[in-house]
Amino acid sequence: MKTLGTVLGTRGRPNTPNEFHFWIPPEEESLAIGSVVKVEAQGRVVYGIVEGMEAYSDIEDFLLHQLSRGGDPEVMPPNREPSVIVCRARVLRQEADRPLRDGRVTYPEQEELEGLFNVEGCRIPFGVFINTDGVAVPVKVDERYLLGYEGAHVNISGMSGLGAKTSAFLFVLSSIFAHSEERVACIIFNIKGDDLLYVDEPSQHLTREDRGRYVLCGVEPRGFKARFFAPAGAFGAQSLKEEIEIFRWGYREVEEYIPSLLRAGDQDQKEKLDTAFYDLRKMARERGYRSFSEVLEFMRSDLLPEEKGWADLVRGSYKATWGKLYNQLKGFEAKYEGLITNYPAEVVELPYERIGNREVWVVDIQQLSFYPRKLVFEKVVTEFLARLEAQKLKVDKIILFMDELNKYGPAQASPDIASLKAKLIDISARGRSIGMILFGAEQFKSRVDQNIIGNISTEIYGKTKEAELGEPLYKELSEEIKGKIRRFGKEDKLLDHELYDAPVFIKMPRPPCLLGSDRVGVLRGVKKKLKVS
Repeated sequence: MKTLGTVLGTRGRPNTPNEFHFWIPPEEESLAIGSVVKVEAQGRVVYGIVEGMEAYSDIEDFLLHQLSRGGDPEVMPPNREPSVIVCRARVLRQEADRPLRDGRVTYPEQEELEGLFNVEGCRIPFGVFINTDGVAVPVKVDERYLLGYEGAHVNISGMSGLGAKTSAFLFVLSSIFAHSEERVACIIFNIKGDDLLYVDEPSQHLTREDRGRYVLCGVEPRGFKARFFAPAGAFGAQSLKEEIEIFRWGYREVEEYIPSLLRAGDQDQKEKLDTAFYDLRKMARERGYRSFSEVLEFMRSDLLPEEKGWADLVRGSYKATWGKLYNQLKGFEAKYEGLITNYPAEVVELPYERIGNREVWVVDIQQLSFYPRKLVFEKVVTEFLARLEAQKLKVDKIILFMDELNKYGPAQASPDIASLKAKLIDISARGRSIGMILFGAEQFKSRVDQNIIGNISTEIYGKTKEAELGEPLYKELSEEIKGKIRRFGKEDKLLDHELYDAPVFIKMPRPPCLLGSDRVGVLRGVKKKLKVS
């Protein structure tokens, strides 16, 4: 095996149990940031991943270098100045927590790489590691730290479009479905055009490299078994999907969430509205009312009597407060864009208990505004959580994919999103014990609440802007690694998994299914050809 370099700890840069330094000869050009190397020394073997590289010479400043060439950059002096490249590697695996004193640095064999990234218990491939000597192996994670009680949840961050977050998620999902020993299903909220409305169709855009990576990962690229749902009346010219099952909710379906939907000018008014609604809900339950039409009729006849003034108390609240509550409830049907109906005959609930193993449900809410989206998020998540806890589903685990996580679980306080944010924090804290696994994606990980981020066992980073990488959250990554992340292509990712002592650079193939943007492009191309002909 070719020697790449020699380990050395100096007075200014000592080796530690966590990292070591080595220099490489001038002719060595294969090593790069992210390379995995092997060191044999003192009767033991240490594996490390290169996280830093610096070139040194004995020239003190640029002026001396310029003068030695007479100011001409093309002039080569008779004696070349001595220089050396020093690499810093983070320990990936070792037999003893002791610093290296010296040692011969080589590339690990393929079997050794497979042992590093396919440790016992790890069966879910998240991508392919390609060492700088050309050896490629799948990188697998432990299902116990992905979907199990030991740890759970995945976060994917990166720039919009260039970060390829949705594509990364769809590949990981296909890998989980192919290799997991659990009964797993997935819930996706489609909030961006038609991007996720064709996950049931296989991709026609996989390259030879993509297919090779699928083979290495033991995954067959194909469309998912999927069902698609959308609120009644929430369709527009933007949507191209026809096979969508509609849902529409009435009073009984959303009464639990109404307090979070009520709007008020200040906190005092909001508390009065909430108190009035809780009293109204109690009265409605006592009378057996199941629809908004029944509740509104009761409010008109009993809570808004003509003989009472707006400042008079009626059933514990001022008539003016009942009037404000009535107006908001009356306006739900129009405000919630086909999602809410006043009439029980028009209610269509989602068939929660019919979700099947290896099945994907896509809830299309792209046409909805902020508050209707929030209602759909909260209700659908709550319904599945309740059924998981009661063991009323045909699956053991549900993967919940939340795009724009920084918007729905933000770091800063936001009254409008407080109830949904609390739900996401609860899932991140105890979801693994119930069976709800959060897969979040966002452009700016630093803007996600740390109660959520702190409970995530697996992180995936795509191409990220420099301003984001400057946040304290990324302080554990070296400047050289950050620089590489800024230069990522769409296939490049950095994987940080609970069981790996250092983050690993991987390549992910394109998603196995058709994305909406691909489908739209195909349809536009067909229409253009028809028009020309």
